[in-house]
Amino acid sequence: MKVNNLKYLIIGFAAAIIAGCGQDKDLGDPGLEAIAISGINVAQTPYNADASTICLLTGQQLQLNAEILPNNGVTFPEITWTSSDESKVSVDGTGKLTAVAVGEAIVRVTPAIGFGPAAATPSITVRVLDHYVYMNSVSVSGDPDLSTIDVGQSTQLSAAYTTESGEQPTFIRYTWTSSNTQVATVNGNGEVTGVGQGQAVITCTADDQNPSPNPRPSASINIEVRAVIPIQTFEIVNDDELTKLGYGQEYQIRFNVTPADATVSAIRWESDNEAAVSVSNSGKLTVNCMDGAMAIITATAGNIVRNVNVTMAQGRLCYSFADKFTPWTVGTAGAAVQSSDGIKTTIQMSNPTNEGSTKHRGDIGLVTGGSGILTLNISEYRYFAVKMRFPTALVAGSNSNGCIKLEMFDNPRTIGPNFTGGGTNANNRYAIWGGDAITPDSPNVLYFDLQAGYDGVNPTTWTTPFNLTQFKFVIADYPVAASWLYDIYWVRTFKTLEELTAFANAE
Repeated sequence: MKVNNLKYLIIGFAAAIIAGCGQDKDLGDPGLEAIAISGINVAQTPYNADASTICLLTGQQLQLNAEILPNNGVTFPEITWTSSDESKVSVDGTGKLTAVAVGEAIVRVTPAIGFGPAAATPSITVRVLDHYVYMNSVSVSGDPDLSTIDVGQSTQLSAAYTTESGEQPTFIRYTWTSSNTQVATVNGNGEVTGVGQGQAVITCTADDQNPSPNPRPSASINIEVRAVIPIQTFEIVNDDELTKLGYGQEYQIRFNVTPADATVSAIRWESDNEAAVSVSNSGKLTVNCMDGAMAIITATAGNIVRNVNVTMAQGRLCYSFADKFTPWTVGTAGAAVQSSDGIKTTIQMSNPTNEGSTKHRGDIGLVTGGSGILTLNISEYRYFAVKMRFPTALVAGSNSNGCIKLEMFDNPRTIGPNFTGGGTNANNRYAIWGGDAITPDSPNVLYFDLQAGYDGVNPTTWTTPFNLTQFKFVIADYPVAASWLYDIYWVRTFKTLEELTAFANAE
């Protein structure tokens, strides 16, 4: 007899002995192989807030339905329903719930024999509420570059909501529909796929149990689907930038196709080293490291295959904060990213208790507290530049009007802990590109000469790359009464001041 069969036989004998001790139940021939319950699936209901949470109003009843696995031949198919708190949620032997009082209980279903694998003992959290919160408006958004897609191409739409009270809705669910499924289809998650040439209206409607006779809030977006025009020739444009990509950089690979109106969205892009550089469906690279790694980007258009080698320059930073801030973080309690508007990111400073009643702070960092490793090659990229707008006119060497401090060190500390620009005070030890004073009403480009020295270290020519465990800006001591905001546009490293000047002028 196989081991599994022996296991089920033992279960059968155990159940027979239990029944023989007081239960009036015919278990059949104990010598036959018994098949135990391997899993129990509890069906989703209209009142599921998520896969394992149900929300009911006081006094409401709801019948739960369970599927026993395997579907056929279970020797003892009986199941038992229990509630962790009958004063909040009661459940009868058929799985009918009754919401008794505001609160929460765990409802569990198990095989009647009292044991089984984890899949056979699922639980559901049942929350009893005195009211539901409904959506009063819905909006739909997506990638603006993909409002027009090609046959076979997909684009992801997302939905947002508002509620009258400002609270989170009880049920954050939507239904998605297409006005013309011969042109475009949409799944339950808002992913639209082009099927045929033409236009379709994709509509998202709140599915939040609102019993109001008024229509539930909805929003729509127009999607145009184009016919596929095959690519006949395809060539990638050589570019020196591909040999020195910088950490954080987003770079669109340039290419030429014929005919000029060919369907370029049909090109499939792949990277053989996603950890170093990833590539989007449109051929846009995102650089994820700065340690000199390499990758091969492959583009496939039908039977045409093109490869391009790319290299990440060791120590080069190329971060733009035009439309995102991650993976940088705000490191001051209470401070936060307020918005990104396509040009810059705005940071809301806070007033930490240890800063005093008039001081405001909003540090930002790429690597903080040893939470990662950042390779910096000062011998190649010695100038670190940042474009920011400050709320006050900073004073060199003083924090009276606020300060910016570049804080960086390795472990063990060889070049840190704080950048000082040749002095002993790390506050405002920068140079201003194209000026001699901070202008608070407009952006400023500041730069730090990383060869100029660090705390306790004389200026020197560094020749060894450093693995930093701390790399951040301390943005602190701002005595601003009205608006505790500052803007950050980009951070970059440069080999020379001429390179910095060329970039800043090009902007």
